[in-house]
Amino acid sequence: MSIVDARRFVDPDAYKSLGYPHPEWARLRRQAPVERLAVDGWPAFWAVTKHRDVVALSCQPSLFVNAPGIALERDSRQSAHQMRSIINMDPPEHAEYRAVTAPWFTTAALARIDDVVTETARRLVDGLGLEGECDFVERVAARYPLHVVATLLGVPESDEPFLMEVTREIFEREEIAQSEADYAGRNREMFFEFYSYFSRLMEDRRSRPRDDLATTIATARIGGCPMGRMETLAYGLVTVTAGHETTRGSVAGGLLALLERPEAMARWAADPSLTATAADEVLRFVSPVVYMMRTATQDYPLQDRIIRAGDRVLLFYASANRDEEVFPDPDELGLARRPNPYVALGVGEHACLGGRLARRMTGALLEELVGRVEWMELAGPPQRVAANMIPSLASLPIRYRMKRPAESRRVR
Repeated sequence: MSIVDARRFVDPDAYKSLGYPHPEWARLRRQAPVERLAVDGWPAFWAVTKHRDVVALSCQPSLFVNAPGIALERDSRQSAHQMRSIINMDPPEHAEYRAVTAPWFTTAALARIDDVVTETARRLVDGLGLEGECDFVERVAARYPLHVVATLLGVPESDEPFLMEVTREIFEREEIAQSEADYAGRNREMFFEFYSYFSRLMEDRRSRPRDDLATTIATARIGGCPMGRMETLAYGLVTVTAGHETTRGSVAGGLLALLERPEAMARWAADPSLTATAADEVLRFVSPVVYMMRTATQDYPLQDRIIRAGDRVLLFYASANRDEEVFPDPDELGLARRPNPYVALGVGEHACLGGRLARRMTGALLEELVGRVEWMELAGPPQRVAANMIPSLASLPIRYRMKRPAESRRVR
């Protein structure tokens, strides 16, 4: 019999109602850091919960592959076709696709859009006004990364509501769908709508290239040939959705953590030089992506267990980021934490391509916000999305009074 309730790790409704299973992960780290678990209605899987093991397996992409899929799906959905995207490709193919857009995410390249990041953060915080109540997720956290990603792609601001809906359908469809048939139907409808939209965008950039990320994707060549139509679509879909959802999760989760620790919020507000380490710590603490799945290609000994070829392995980033052997006081939010070898953005072959941008966006928005807060409190209970991979906050009601912009910037 398992020492934990394995359903806590895979049931989307458990994440929605109970949040992250940190006590269960801690128990596994202490007693069974590599554990085979089974839940009715789901494929069996190995839970890997220690930091060193998550890193070790992530850095062996030929032994633990992405191609069969990166998310654990219910048994009833195992036969569903998965679009080939950069996320579920493996070496050597993965590196060639990654190289297409890598130049856009270097430190030097991101300096070109730093004004967009900071101005977007400032505009959204300004939009809160001096006093009031709102759902922070809807008003700020969801809009912020989407606008930055849309700007990188070069799409007009008027297209952002459509892109927001695409993202919502992907990451909240477990909650939106009324049945398995509705789930499958929504999948088909969403992919068709995005396919139509992105195909038009790609055709436009091939005929009228610009200095934007959409043109880079539209004109990409793989092995000397144009990138395939479906691979191009998948690239665009991952760019829009992954870039948006993880930062939405880190910003909203970061604010919740700060509201629960007003002394940390006050410390950051008084010392903006903390932003670089604070952004890293928010990503560690929040861990917007709970896990990534890999599939073993051969038998592999780990701890005192044998992972068999074909087994599904869940690398629990959120557990690794609370590993007591790596992070002193792991359940505390240490804004100046150093060193901080967190794995919230992945590690190894599949480390997040936009990781630098995610860190910058998280830091810029929260720095702007904490520097403007006179007081802020929860105006209601936060709500999570029903999801097991990225169970971000669906709603974060806040009540606040803000300093005037000129006053807050003069203080800082």
